[in-house]
Amino acid sequence: MVRHVTLPRSETWCLPGARVEDVQTRVPEVVEQHPTASTIVVHVGSNDIRLQQSEKLKSDFTSLIQTILATGKKCIVSGPIPSACFSDMQFSRIRQLHAWLVGHCSRERVPFVDNFGSFWRRRSLFARDGRHLNRVGASLLASNLELALEAHHTPR
Repeated sequence: MVRHVTLPRSETWCLPGARVEDVQTRVPEVVEQHPTASTIVVHVGSNDIRLQQSEKLKSDFTSLIQTILATGKKCIVSGPIPSACFSDMQFSRIRQLHAWLVGHCSRERVPFVDNFGSFWRRRSLFARDGRHLNRVGASLLASNLELALEAHHTPR
């Protein structure tokens, strides 16, 4: 779960414990509540890693992106963050997801925010639990997202 991420002229919507499939089912609700929004930025996937179902996760991401684009909104995918407390297996899976998302988003012409390098091996950006971002980490994530929105000339 990512908290304390704020962007100018934007709203943050947080679903604690959500997986990709959960977010997809909520897209119509978000669009209905925010009809003037031009872009939906999704940051999800870390909670799916522990399920060890890579092909389902890929399918769920594909469906999520298609669902957002079908609403007429732009979609930006915010890539996974390698948590400071991941086991070797979890790190391997998050790295595989990252690599797949880079390629998939490129093929689909969906902007991708590469958070991996910003957070990898930077324990100081995480809360004491090692899993969630602290305020400095949340600020860095917000900066990454803001840069992506600006780079794609996306009004909010």
